This record gives sequence, structure tokens and C-alpha cells, in this order.
Amino acid sequence: MPGSGEKPKRRLFRLLRRGARDTTAAAGQAAAFESALWASHQRAATAVRETGEAAQRIASHVAKQRGVVDALADRARGVSARSTDLAAGFARVKETFARLELVALNAGLEGARLGEGPGQSLVLVADEIRAQATRGSEACRELGVALGELGSELSQVHSSLDRAREASAEVAQEAARVGGASADADRALSEMGDRLEKTTGSDPATARAIADAAEHARALVAALGSLSGKAPQAIVVAALRPVLEPILRLLEGEDEAER
Repeated sequence: MPGSGEKPKRRLFRLLRRGARDTTAAAGQAAAFESALWASHQRAATAVRETGEAAQRIASHVAKQRGVVDALADRARGVSARSTDLAAGFARVKETFARLELVALNAGLEGARLGEGPGQSLVLVADEIRAQATRGSEACRELGVALGELGSELSQVHSSLDRAREASAEVAQEAARVGGASADADRALSEMGDRLEKTTGSDPATARAIADAAEHARALVAALGSLSGKAPQAIVVAALRPVLEPILRLLEGEDEAER
């Protein structure tokens, strides 16, 4: 065993060499596999949570839209009922104009029977009343046709709103199913994470820390390789000493624990 006066750099290299001999390729592959497994687990958990949140947003949006559709359906029913009442009212007005035409016709006949003089004024008034009644009756007929067309349009609106309600109900059901499936998947992933932690003895934070440490170590090795032969060794050692000494203490602690 080297003496206590061994230089720190040599002790570090000795510990690293011994660790390299003791660490098998299978162990390295297992560590890499665990890190990748935890990363996949985290991505899956994030995707499941985002899916569940999206399903909740869709359900909320559909509920709001269904409220709007129901309000439109109520207004359409009110307009349809009002249209029916107006059609009945115009039918009565048309009937009144028809009676007025008949009264004007009888008055004209009576005026013609009376002859010139007193009958002439009656005939003129009767003709004017009959003409106005005819125009009123025609206007009522046109309005009745327009109300009929409006009723047909309202029926189509009702059908469209019914289909919209059915579609929103189906979307709400699908969103609920997706939300339930996301919740089940989230629970399953949580259980899987617990089992992985018990099996591997690690956790996502540890796996990320190991991956970060390995990445930094690779960057350090690459940087040292680029400095090879370009800078005096003393300068490189002096620059790296604040970084290497904590690593040395950590490795020495591991070495003593193994003993």
C-alpha cells in the first residue's frame, strides 16, 4: 500500500484505475439502462399528466359550448312558438279582410240597386273598401307564406342544435374516458416508479444527477484532451486542483468504505 506521502494526483489515478478494474462492462450497461429507464418513465408520466389536463380542458370547453347550444335551442323554441302564434293571428286577420270584402260587395250591390244619386256614393265607398280589403288579404297571405318559411328554417335549426348536443355529449364522454384512462395510467406509472426504485435502489433525481455527472466528466476528458501538449502540466494541475481535490476525497471515502 503506498505511503501517506503519496501525491494527490497519483492517488487519484490509482483509485480511478482500481475502479476501472472493478467495474465491469455489464455494470456500466446496467447503470446506463437504469438512467434511460428513469428518463422514459419521466417522459411517460409527463405525457400522461398533459393528456389528463387536456381531457379536462376539453370537457370544460364542451360543457360551456353545450350551455350555449341549450340557450340557443330555448331561444329557437321561443321564436318558433311566437311564429306559430303570429301565423294564427294573420289567419284571423285574413279571415276578417275576407268578410270585409263580402260586406263591401254587398254594399256595392245595394248602392247599384239604389241607382244614381244616393246609391252612387255607396258604390264608391264599397269599391274602395273592397280594394283595401283585397290588398290587406294579399298582404296577410304573403306574411303567412313568410312565416311558414320561417317555421321551416326554425325546424332545421332545431335539428342542427339537436345534432350539436349529441356531438357534444359524445365528445364529453370521450373526454371523460380519456381522463379516466390517464388517471389509471398515472397510477400505474406511479406504482412502476415505486417498484423501479425498490429494484434499482435509485430514483429519478439520482439518475439525473448521475447522467449530469457523466456528461460533465466526458466534457472534462474532452477538454483535457484538447490541452494535451499545449500547456505546461503544472499549470493544468494547478487549474484542476480545486476540482480534483473534492473528487479525490469522495473516491478516498469510497475506498475506505470498501475496506
